Amino acid sequence: MIAGMRTRDLLLRGRGADIGARAPQFIIRACGAALGLSTVALAHALGIWYLLPVPEWALYLVGVAVGAVLAPSAIGSLLWVINGALAFMLMLVMYTPMVRPMIAPFIRADGARTNAAPPDAVVVLSGTITDDGRMTGPALDRLLTAMAVAKARRVSELALSVVEVGDEHPPVRSEADQRALVALAAPELSLHFVRDVHSTRDEALGFSALARTHQWRRVIVVTSPMHTRRACAAMEAVGLAVECRPSDGRDYSVRDLSHSEARRLAFQDVLYEVAATALYRARGWMR
Repeated sequence: MIAGMRTRDLLLRGRGADIGARAPQFIIRACGAALGLSTVALAHALGIWYLLPVPEWALYLVGVAVGAVLAPSAIGSLLWVINGALAFMLMLVMYTPMVRPMIAPFIRADGARTNAAPPDAVVVLSGTITDDGRMTGPALDRLLTAMAVAKARRVSELALSVVEVGDEHPPVRSEADQRALVALAAPELSLHFVRDVHSTRDEALGFSALARTHQWRRVIVVTSPMHTRRACAAMEAVGLAVECRPSDGRDYSVRDLSHSEARRLAFQDVLYEVAATALYRARGWMR
């Protein structure tokens, strides 16, 4: 069957006798471009393209171009196969419980240990911000949870990482919004910042240096649920003693994946964490 498909173009015309409808080349290429666009959109919905450090517009442009080029070729029919496979995968993710057992290996929630040293600080990992420096989604969830944890555990030190966006000089930073929110909700906390971070690895190194400066023996690390396993392991790899605490997520609940969109978002996180965990282990950045 596969060998047969390799000899057919987008309109499933054989390379021996022409058994398909005749159509102008520009029509065939336009259909191929549409299928290429659909392929990228389906892969984007599944979270596949989040694994690539490529701008979203470039991926769509490449998808359209590749689809247009392949459509009249001997492998044009594979565009249908790829689209069908991705659409089927998306339906499985959204409308079956297959995602639920995938998320557990990436979530780490440590209880307070009675025989461990009391935490000296709460460490908050960063997330995305808007173009004017306002925290969004997971970044805001992490900070809100961290402030609540600090109050509940009677910890007075709060450490945050600063995110930068844009090409301006100086770039837009999250620090002003972080300071404003803490001043509003928990003004009693002492703030500490690590800057020039672009990854979880950078944050682990920055927070480790901050802990040595202030002689913190143990910290509570707050981050998004699906990020906890890798983030806390990265902190431990640089010598920090940590207690891992998932933030209260508002994009979706990891405890109740009853909605199709929640399952899709969780699957995106699973794909990302699988790739990131493999990279961190290969480079020795986590235990």
